[in-house]
Amino acid sequence: MKKDVAFFTICNLQYLPKALVLAKSLYETNSETMIIYVFDEEQEGIPLDESYEIRWVKNENIPNFAHIAFMYDVTEACTSVKPYLTIKLLDSYQKVIYLDPDICVYSSLSDLYSLLDSYPILLTPHYTTPIEDATLEYDIGMMRWGSFNLGFYAVNDSEEALRFLNWWSERCIHLCFAETQFGLSTDQKWVSIAPCFFENIKVLFDLGYNMAFWNLHERELSCNEDMSYMVNNKYVLKFFHYSSFDIKNPTAISARPHQWNKVGREDLNTICIDYAKRLKENSVEVSKSKYAYNYMSNGDFISPVLRRAYVSVYKELDPHHDPFDTNGIVARFMRKNNLRVKGDQPYKALSESNLNSSYSWQFKLTNTGLRLLLRIVGPNMFSNFSRLLVFLSSYRKNRKLWKL
Repeated sequence: MKKDVAFFTICNLQYLPKALVLAKSLYETNSETMIIYVFDEEQEGIPLDESYEIRWVKNENIPNFAHIAFMYDVTEACTSVKPYLTIKLLDSYQKVIYLDPDICVYSSLSDLYSLLDSYPILLTPHYTTPIEDATLEYDIGMMRWGSFNLGFYAVNDSEEALRFLNWWSERCIHLCFAETQFGLSTDQKWVSIAPCFFENIKVLFDLGYNMAFWNLHERELSCNEDMSYMVNNKYVLKFFHYSSFDIKNPTAISARPHQWNKVGREDLNTICIDYAKRLKENSVEVSKSKYAYNYMSNGDFISPVLRRAYVSVYKELDPHHDPFDTNGIVARFMRKNNLRVKGDQPYKALSESNLNSSYSWQFKLTNTGLRLLLRIVGPNMFSNFSRLLVFLSSYRKNRKLWKL
């Protein structure tokens, strides 16, 4: 007999305090145990607790696990195996509910059980009210990241749910890249088109589910006398998604740029400060570990360029290779293409938000070079060159760039 319901999440060791807060909040409000899959090398020192069970992704018999761990960064890797692990859990459970590790549960989720009796797949949109402010570029964020936030989804053990999961898993295993310039946003963007193929998907318009910084324009929080929370005085707050939460500046809600991250939101101060407190209380020594799959076997850092370059030549390599082996074929490829990063030099991504920071001179220098190029080649060739740069931004698509 299959058990009724499984809740699960995925993270690396550094994210473990967040996953523990999630697990304990779920247990406090729903008396359910969270299965925490850890995408990292096994380590001891994780405290035992009835609210969660630790499982290691590398022990789940995922085909080509080392390849997945090498080709993807930590976010891409964790999201790439979500549907695969969901399928495995459905071997033992009638219903499976996924929650991102940076979520905190505030009330009963029993409504999901009854919904899963009627629908095979449950999803939540990023938000349900269009953004009409032109200065915020309308709904371009949803166009980039996908219609649905896959920090939550739920499925039942049905033929349609399994067809959906197999379809989604196949794409996530091979194309779970964070490349919005090519229409890819890890696991999320794929599900934007899922309603075209699976007619019984249920989209939840209950604003108590998946409240987060990206939907604050349509949601306000209030607190009842019994300390329960309401959204817009209509919906019970089920869970809040603390995406990119900054524990040092909790009232900013998220470190990501958004409408309120400089001024905060008074209605959210209490839960944000409480969430920061919970994170501190669940700090564990093992969470200070570096992400194991960021490094070759000798400790050299694996750069994002090496990951993408590796994808472009992977099919030409010995199928039994170990990509992390410092003396292996991937290491030789790395050295041949000047992709070695000696020692621990982690990568920090830059974006337009860094324009006014200490990196501003790099952007000024780049713009000066581009203006010079425009004068030399003219506007038509400059436009074509710009389009070419977009293509080149995904090194995995340019096999001729690499020597094997």
